[in-house]
Amino acid sequence: MVCALVQSLEQSGVQASAVLTTAPGEAQSIAAQAVADGSDAVFACGGDGTIHEVMQSLVGTETALGIVPLGTANTLARNLKLSLDPVTALQQQLSFQPHPISVGEARYVAGDLEVTKRFIVMAGAGPDGALVYRLLAGKSSKLGRSIYYAHSLRLFLTQRFPAFRVEYRRSGSSEWVEQRTVGVMCSRVSNLGGVFNRLVSGTHTSESELLLVFVKPPAAIALPAWFALSRAALNERNPWLETVRVSEFRCSPLEPNHRIHAELDGEWIGRLPISVRLSPQAVSLLMPASKL
Repeated sequence: MVCALVQSLEQSGVQASAVLTTAPGEAQSIAAQAVADGSDAVFACGGDGTIHEVMQSLVGTETALGIVPLGTANTLARNLKLSLDPVTALQQQLSFQPHPISVGEARYVAGDLEVTKRFIVMAGAGPDGALVYRLLAGKSSKLGRSIYYAHSLRLFLTQRFPAFRVEYRRSGSSEWVEQRTVGVMCSRVSNLGGVFNRLVSGTHTSESELLLVFVKPPAAIALPAWFALSRAALNERNPWLETVRVSEFRCSPLEPNHRIHAELDGEWIGRLPISVRLSPQAVSLLMPASKL
C-alpha cells in the first residue's frame, strides 16, 4: 500500500516519500520534521487518531494537512467526501486547495504536566471518553465499525455514569454558565458517522465557535433517550439534551473520587478536569472547492 501511494504521487509529478510509524506519538515527530524540511503537505495515512497526531505539528505552519483514510471510523475523511479507497482519496486531494481552518484546543493535566493539545474532529467527556478508554484497553477498535458501534451502545446503555460539572461561555458573552451533565460532546464536524450521525449536527470545521452538546442527568434515562431520539431525528424534543454555541468551556468532577474519562479525536487523554477553547492558530487543510 505504501509503495502504491508514493507511486501514485510521483506519477502525478509530486515528489514524495513515506515514513512508517512504529510507536504511538511518533507521527507527531515525523510531521514536525517534515515541516522543518519545508514540505508543502503531509498526508496522515490512518484514522482520525493518526490525523490527530500529525495535526499537532502542523497547526500554525504553512504545511498543509492531507488525509489517506486507513482507519476504522475515518470521520474527517467522510465529512470531506473523500473516497475510502486510499489511492483514490490521495488523487482527489491533488486538486484540493489548502485552506486555514479553526481547530479546538484542550488543556488538561497528564501526570504532573499541564498539556495543551488541538483537536480537529471532536472533544468529549463522560460516555464517549469511557468508550475510547475501554477500546484502548481491549483493542476492540481493531474489529471494525459494526463491533465498535455495538460496544458503544452496550456501554452507553448499561454503565453508570456520574454527573460532572460543565461551565461554558456563550459566543460573544463574558458570563460563565454552570450546568450538571453526564456527558459532553464538542464537535467540529457535522456528521460523526454510523449510529452517531445524528448525535450532533449543525457545525463545520470553518466555524469560529464551538458547538457544545451536553446530556443532563440522570444518565439511566438521558443516555438511552439521546440515542433513541437522535435516530428518530427528534433531538429538539429531548428534555435531557442541550446544545449551545460557545467560545470556551471547562469540565470538572463533582467529587474527587469520580473518574470521568475524556477524549480528543477518538484518543483517550485521561480524566477530568479539562478546559477547551478555539485555538488562536489554524491548520491548513486540503479541501475541495465545495467545502471552502
